[in-house]
Amino acid sequence: MRVAISNLEIAIKEADAVIHWDPLPTVMADPTELLQVFQNLIGNAIKFRGKQAPAIRISACATSEVRGFSQWQFSIQDNGIGFDQQFCDQVFIIFQRLHTRAEHPGNGMGLAIVKKIIERHGGRIWVESTPGVGTTFFFTLRGPLAENSAA
Repeated sequence: MRVAISNLEIAIKEADAVIHWDPLPTVMADPTELLQVFQNLIGNAIKFRGKQAPAIRISACATSEVRGFSQWQFSIQDNGIGFDQQFCDQVFIIFQRLHTRAEHPGNGMGLAIVKKIIERHGGRIWVESTPGVGTTFFFTLRGPLAENSAA
C-alpha cells in the first residue's frame, strides 16, 4: 500500500489529498497485483474528487475464520463526487464509464481489472456510494489468522 501511495505521489500532491490508513494485515495475494488494486482504488479516489481536497481512509478488519485463515475485509473510503447506487455493478464492467473522458480521463478498464484480481484471489469486491458525499470500495482476501482470533 505504501508503494501505491508513493507511485501516486504527484497526483496526491496536486490534489492536496490526505490519506489515512490503519495497520493492514498480510494477505495471500500476488504483491504486484495487490499493488495494482490499491493504486487503482486510491487513484480513483483522487481522480473523482469534489471541490474539497480528497480525504481517503484505508482500513481492514477480520470478518470470519475459515479453515485456519482469516477473511479480511478492506475498505477504501473517500469524500469524492460519489455516484448513484444503481450504477454499483456497472462500474466493474470493462469500458463502462459513468463520466465522459472530458470530465474525467481514463479508459474504463481499471475497476474491471481490480475485480478480476480480487476474484482470482478468491475474494469479492463491491462498492457503496452516495452522490456528493463519497464512495467506499470494499474487498475481501484471505490471510493468516487475526491475532484476536480464538483459534
